[in-house]
Amino acid sequence: MPRPTRRFPSPPLLAGVLVIAGVIGAVAAGVAGLSAPGGWGVVCLATGAVAGLWAAIAFASGRWMAAVHGALFVAAIGLVVLGGVLATWTLVGLGVLGVVIVGVGAPLTLALDRMSGVPGGERAPGLEQLLRQIHEHSMLSDNAKRVLFRERELGLLRDAIEGDIVEGKYNAALALCEEMAEVFGYREDAEAFRERIVQARQQHYEAAAHSAIAHLDELLERRDWAQVHHEAARIRRLYGDSHLVHDLDARILEAREAHKRELEGRFLDAAEREDVEGAMGLLKQLDRYLDQEEAARLTEVAQGVVTRHRENLGVQFKLAVSDHRWAEATRIGETIVAEFPNTKMAGEVRSMLDRLRRRADEATVAGG
Repeated sequence: MPRPTRRFPSPPLLAGVLVIAGVIGAVAAGVAGLSAPGGWGVVCLATGAVAGLWAAIAFASGRWMAAVHGALFVAAIGLVVLGGVLATWTLVGLGVLGVVIVGVGAPLTLALDRMSGVPGGERAPGLEQLLRQIHEHSMLSDNAKRVLFRERELGLLRDAIEGDIVEGKYNAALALCEEMAEVFGYREDAEAFRERIVQARQQHYEAAAHSAIAHLDELLERRDWAQVHHEAARIRRLYGDSHLVHDLDARILEAREAHKRELEGRFLDAAEREDVEGAMGLLKQLDRYLDQEEAARLTEVAQGVVTRHRENLGVQFKLAVSDHRWAEATRIGETIVAEFPNTKMAGEVRSMLDRLRRRADEATVAGG
């Protein structure tokens, strides 16, 4: 059973009441002031007549808002006149306030009345239709709304999938494809999107794997083998399905072998040129790469280099001591003890080191 609606007076009826009240107020002010000096009563009666004429014209043209403002304006003028006749300033103040309010509000309300474009203040059909649509939509269920706005939601869904593909959010895009297929029934479109997503994800995956391999090659160039193996393990965890990872161990081994061959060639060249110190430094580096068989092959050359290096250190130590270069003698002596700890020369140098350090400290203090 439909709910009964309350009926309110129509705007034209209210306007008529206000107009009549305004006219009566003006006429009453005129009657009250007939006996007053200065002809105020005649003025009030004339004002009431003007108000009546205004109301007649306004209602005849369907502009009830104009009738309302005219009546209120006349009533306000009547209050001002009545207050002046009776010497009551409260009435004068109320009348002036009414004139100000009507003067400020009239332009706005009349403009709204013109915008409605409907005589007599009747509601515009466009507004009535809009309100009806809003009411109907608010009463729809979620499923009904989904059917009504199906194309719009589908367009938003497509845009969301495209955005996720661009941003690399592939799992989120696949979830939206599932919704497109199951909720909207667009299985072919959803499958096409899935193929694009899989292809884009594979391309992103391969690009990331290539970048990781390039970083690994940089580490191989620096011969930082500990970091190389750490990075290789990370690449296997992240990109184990990529074909680039399959030859990772061979890539590392090849780099080590190439570096070892380079060191061996430089060592032999330095030994042949009797660059003992250079050959000794290269031999220390090469020692980390050689297995027993390879070390045996270089033993003769290495022993010759080591012997000459030890002899050179002995000569340098003696010269530094004889020249009283205590700090340098201490440094060379510590090198002899560290590199040849079991030799007779190391034993002799070890017995002198404390005295050499003390003299080096004294020389530093004296020189400072």
